[in-house]
Amino acid sequence: MGEDRALKFDILNELFNISVGQAASLLSEMINRTLMLNVPSIQIIDMQGNHADMNAFLPIDVDGTLMVSSICFENKLTGKANLIFPAEKMRRFINLCINEVIVDEINDLSFSDIDFDIIREIGNIVLNCIVGGVSNYLHINLDYSLPEVKIFNKKDFARDIKSNENYSRNMILLYITFIIDETEIDGAIMINLTLTSLQELMSKIEKIEVELNE
Repeated sequence: MGEDRALKFDILNELFNISVGQAASLLSEMINRTLMLNVPSIQIIDMQGNHADMNAFLPIDVDGTLMVSSICFENKLTGKANLIFPAEKMRRFINLCINEVIVDEINDLSFSDIDFDIIREIGNIVLNCIVGGVSNYLHINLDYSLPEVKIFNKKDFARDIKSNENYSRNMILLYITFIIDETEIDGAIMINLTLTSLQELMSKIEKIEVELNE
């Protein structure tokens, strides 16, 4: 990676980490327990139209069920943000949030309406903090949809992402870890953008880069 591109990634990564910190603070207040969020790395991926295999880019190595909380956004940027966890890990996270006893192996992956409400609120906080935090810092106005929660298998989720040709090609991947009571819950955030939106975002990042080099 060139030095110029590396600096852009560093700036974007720092903006995401600031927003993740805000999300962790709000989630800690919600569950009345200390929760940390960690984003060790991000990637910007060009899916090259319909020629790439989406499954090869999904950030979670899992063959089972995925729990996905999503919001759409538009205005200066257009796209969709997804908070993605294997259902087993989300079941474990919900149990931690509501102080249920955690066992090594979770066999019951059924989710109640209350569970869906919890996931929806978690997704709303995390995605709004991350997408909204970065866009606010860059002075980009966005309008958001209400959060949706769906259960997918890996193949169906890939098909769902590719179903919108406007922003199925360009994505930002954030590998994310929830840490609560020394338990780590690994997942990811996938932000799909139109090409114009990605260019607008990187243009804003470039302006910060210029200011840093002055």
